[in-house]
Amino acid sequence: MIKLAEYKKPQHDLASERFLNPKKLFLALSQHTGKPALACVNRGDSVEEAAVIAKESGYISVPLHAPKKGTILSRDVFNHPNLQRAEGIALQCSDEEKEYTLRRGVDSLGGEELLAIIKDSGIVGMGGAAFPTHVKLKPLKKIDALIINGCECEPYLAADNRLMIENLKEVFIGAEIICRLIAPQRVIFAVEDNKPEAIKKINLFINTKRFKFSRISSHVLNAAYPQGGEKQLIYAVTGRKVSGSMLPLDAGCLVHNVATCFAVYEAVYRGKPLIERMVSFCGDALAAPKNIWVKIGTTLSELFDAGVLELADKPRKIICGGPMMGISLDNLDYPILKGSGGFLFLGAAAEEFPENPCIRCARCVDACPMGLMPLEYAKRVKKEEYGLLEQFNISDCIECGCCNYSCPASIPLVHYIKIGKQYLPPEK
Repeated sequence: MIKLAEYKKPQHDLASERFLNPKKLFLALSQHTGKPALACVNRGDSVEEAAVIAKESGYISVPLHAPKKGTILSRDVFNHPNLQRAEGIALQCSDEEKEYTLRRGVDSLGGEELLAIIKDSGIVGMGGAAFPTHVKLKPLKKIDALIINGCECEPYLAADNRLMIENLKEVFIGAEIICRLIAPQRVIFAVEDNKPEAIKKINLFINTKRFKFSRISSHVLNAAYPQGGEKQLIYAVTGRKVSGSMLPLDAGCLVHNVATCFAVYEAVYRGKPLIERMVSFCGDALAAPKNIWVKIGTTLSELFDAGVLELADKPRKIICGGPMMGISLDNLDYPILKGSGGFLFLGAAAEEFPENPCIRCARCVDACPMGLMPLEYAKRVKKEEYGLLEQFNISDCIECGCCNYSCPASIPLVHYIKIGKQYLPPEK
């Protein structure tokens, strides 16, 4: 774990805004871990808001829904924040807005019915990994602890914090639904100590017994990075190590992000699939940071064209995500995905340093939360010794960037790790 400068204060205090009436949406078929969805609409088709426009293509896959009523413009290859280019659907949007009302009889629904709603709503983990939630909610082992993840440890980003402040009741209701599905022995709401307003609200909610599950507690952690990672959070909260190829299930734990819990509530109680989310837009190149509810598929360029966002300076770096694990973008024509929690626009703050020779200080080893040897990956990749990478457990790397941050020689270690992983043999 490392301590980072946060730059969160402006975003933490900003109430969310809404931009839910875009002109066009670009909806990638691959917005989740697993097989991409399969398009089931064609050019010229009219679709209603929340209608399925792409179906799941396997067990680890989810459907994709139209975030707005409109007309299908095309099925083509578009910009993708994570994959550079990927297949998707372009939608010309109508101004018409759909109203969602509370469903009756939700409390009488059984586990299979709840799970089907979550699956059919296209919900994925919204903390970044975007793993299909319905798969995660069918654990093969008994769950001792359900951990609700409100850490949001990346610098700058604040969408989860605002969600906890503004929509905490709905987050808790989503967590209650998850409890009905997995029957954990206890629930732990984990949050870092740099979110005092959210902590106050969480503790008030728990102490007034407004949560239906009796064994719930909050766990306030010292702000550190990458504390929001599943394995790191499980260790910080329970003391249980999840190492190597182990899964959280092997430690009797399941971790769900607060935004995922909110999406579960929206799907079950309001019949609303995952078609919008809150996103943080921040960085010194912006005239003002903002937390904005946007439709999935909205492009960055439209947010600027509509005057929702304004630049104070030409950005030297545009990053999808936070500065530690985010991916650099080369222009504004990229859409927001289900797993996009924030975008960073850096001007003067985007300093670049030349790579220098390693001084063998081992700071990258000390900083690695997985106990790996990052420098070995850089050495092997430079020599094209890709077959040796697994000897140093490169698959266990979570690409958190702690090694990069700690390296006094400015060696882009994660860059080499990403290259090395491309040469690993496919999993059987």
